[in-house]
Amino acid sequence: MAAPKKLNIGVVVNCSKQGAKDVLNQLLEFSQGHPNLQLRFEKRTGGLIKSPGFGEAELAKKSDLLLVAGGDGSLLDVVEAVFPTQVPILGVNIGSLGFLTAVSEAEVDTIFPYLVKNDLRLSPRLALETRFHHLNGKIQHIPCALNDVVISRANVSRLVRIRVEVGDYLVTEYVCDGLIIATPTGSTAYSLAAGGPILSPDADSIVLTPICPHTLTNRALVVGTDQVIRIRIVPQAGVPAPAVQFDGRPGGNLRSHEWLEIAPAKSRVQLAYLPHSDFYRVLRQKLKWSGASV
Repeated sequence: MAAPKKLNIGVVVNCSKQGAKDVLNQLLEFSQGHPNLQLRFEKRTGGLIKSPGFGEAELAKKSDLLLVAGGDGSLLDVVEAVFPTQVPILGVNIGSLGFLTAVSEAEVDTIFPYLVKNDLRLSPRLALETRFHHLNGKIQHIPCALNDVVISRANVSRLVRIRVEVGDYLVTEYVCDGLIIATPTGSTAYSLAAGGPILSPDADSIVLTPICPHTLTNRALVVGTDQVIRIRIVPQAGVPAPAVQFDGRPGGNLRSHEWLEIAPAKSRVQLAYLPHSDFYRVLRQKLKWSGASV
């Protein structure tokens, strides 16, 4: 029988999370008995165990799989750092909620047999690419937002007017606290909290969810991925320019006569899960769905 192929695993843990070192120690202990698993560490992760480490982008190039222990935010940070590298990313949740991670901290030992056999299911995820057109003519390029792009009013009690176009067509001018442009992956994040629909991870769609719209008939809108979405702010006296965020990272303010162009990123993000993972079971558990038939 041929020896199993060596699997290079890059390990990134959120060192600020309680339980991070426990997950790391479990991985180390397991790998010692399985020579086909080669662990490499991100710099801060390696510092926990006094081992050499690499920057995240370099680590991705040296790895067949990235294992990220933290919450959804930790995983999003790694996605942004390594994109467009197509290395699969497997998440271990040591946070509070977590829709992106494959297993919880308590279940981390369940992934070990699948790592040995390199038997993981890949879930290609649509991400958003944004071009931010500034007044001075500069175009700021944000290549990847896995969850969402969010435009939200400054910390004042004034609504903003957001003009949305899809392709050559005007959708509407939202009067609201802000707007979320979310991927199917991001549909279970801020968009869900704002009343948006849940999209299946493999849906080829983008959802536009207004935040506290002034017009009650303004609802979340699901659009296809074959046309560019353009976002502008309608000038209003005394209303500060709203802030823009990409997966929670600040991206500046969207002023009058500036605009965003949002389209699917050219590459998908490869998330890794156990073969038997079930998105709908995760929904039932995380959202505490219940009923006579469940």
